Amino acid sequence: MKNNIVKVKSGRQGNLRPGHPWIFKSQLLKPDKPIKGGSLVSVSASNDKLLGWGYYNPNSMIAVRILTFKDEPVDAAFFDRKIKEAVAKRADLLQNTNALRIVFSEADGLPGLIVDLYGDTAVFQMLTLGMEHFKPEIVSAIKVNIGARYIYEKSDGPFRKQESLKVVKSWHGDKGNRYNTIVEGPAKFVVDIYEGHKTGFYLDQRPSRLALQALSKGKRVLDLFSYTGGFAIHAALGGATHVTAVDIKEDWLKLGMRNAELNNVTDKIEFIEADSFEYLKNICASGEKFDIIIVDPPSFLKARHSIAAASKGYKELNHTAMKCLNENGILATFSCSHNMPNEVFSNILRKAASEAGKSLTILKRCHQAQDHPIVRQIPETEYLKGYFFRASSIKET
Repeated sequence: MKNNIVKVKSGRQGNLRPGHPWIFKSQLLKPDKPIKGGSLVSVSASNDKLLGWGYYNPNSMIAVRILTFKDEPVDAAFFDRKIKEAVAKRADLLQNTNALRIVFSEADGLPGLIVDLYGDTAVFQMLTLGMEHFKPEIVSAIKVNIGARYIYEKSDGPFRKQESLKVVKSWHGDKGNRYNTIVEGPAKFVVDIYEGHKTGFYLDQRPSRLALQALSKGKRVLDLFSYTGGFAIHAALGGATHVTAVDIKEDWLKLGMRNAELNNVTDKIEFIEADSFEYLKNICASGEKFDIIIVDPPSFLKARHSIAAASKGYKELNHTAMKCLNENGILATFSCSHNMPNEVFSNILRKAASEAGKSLTILKRCHQAQDHPIVRQIPETEYLKGYFFRASSIKET
């Protein structure tokens, strides 16, 4: 390998987190010679001890993302092995679904790479300049190891912009289908890989959707920020008497309706195009009540310095939802930002409950699905958090 070398500063300034693949620009000495962005580099301590191999971007706050802490070649065989290992870890999960996250970036030792499988189609995203340089090797490894008939690249989003990369949406090899049907337990969903959010579907919420289904029999359910109807479909299949699914985007609601038809539950689900915040306020003012309310908003918190503003949004949303629940109703509420610590989220919910005059009993703590593994040395890999609460009125004494 071409030996571009970067060195970590000595002392506290260069302290690295053990097992964490990120090295910040402030932790590095200035390289002896200019290194092109995206290049493979060896990382050494100030005493010249090798710390690992990664890729370098001098224009990013995270200057190096480590690919391996060993002294080994980073080549086609390396990526083939890493993706093969990622597939093997998830093999058992294919018993109840044909849709999985196959590669979860840092959690699988491949920072900047996401690979999701939807039936016979693999959809991948490259989010960093360094990973972009290895695209041919990665596409080859996906073809060999995942067993997908089609491979679609959907490399877009704010991370690409930060890395000065253009949006790429294209097929690698034969052209497959824009819409793919997946199975999740007893439910089926059509996924739009062209225009759906991220790669097309929120695979990380699989266990929570299945858990909700088991609680829905005979219940009136409100699914806020419903996207294409994931929670709504499972609630209807679980025996809910009526489900209201609310989202602001018409195209996603249309796909939700298509999913309802696919699962023969169109008579149980009402799809409403509206801002979920405003809709919730309006039904609260009207006195309408539900047995189950799902609050699964997009991330309010893109950076940790915005935590105060985000906390206000989460509190308002959950406070209003609690007031719209029937006595002993269930609130399923989530935050999908790794910048929102669970203890902060829990405290927000506690305060919201207190102001709503509710006592909350935890029925279930929710986490991201197993195909989105959490690595303890990399806290950023744990981002989805949530609860199923039973909400009852606080009795005055």
